Amino acid sequence: MLSQEQLEGIFLAIGRPELTIYRNEKKHIGYEVRMRINVRADSFEFLEMIQELLAHNNVESNLKLSESKVRPKPILRVSGITNIIRLCELVPDNLPSSKSQWVTFKDAANVVYRGEHTTQEGLDYLLALKGEI
Repeated sequence: MLSQEQLEGIFLAIGRPELTIYRNEKKHIGYEVRMRINVRADSFEFLEMIQELLAHNNVESNLKLSESKVRPKPILRVSGITNIIRLCELVPDNLPSSKSQWVTFKDAANVVYRGEHTTQEGLDYLLALKGEI
């Protein structure tokens, strides 16, 4: 079993937070926000250990043996804003990450959690975080 510190290190090193904003005319402001965290590895067993530890921390995740035909390696995904917020609470702010994106992602997750992404101001803020404004 992995320790809490090892889990933090794994997500800082190989966890990939993803914030996607795409056009959806069915939404009130015409855009939809999707957030998830991906962990890719060669070993399915390694991802199973991570999934088990996440479950102990009340974070639900999905584990797939193969991501796609183009990417045949296993992938672990955390989605759903409640699970993302819980996982973000496990990752410390004071440590650097491999892609330096966790602090920005946590900020975006809080905006979505509070429901502010459904307003024009919230969407503009998320776009600014992504560097698209």
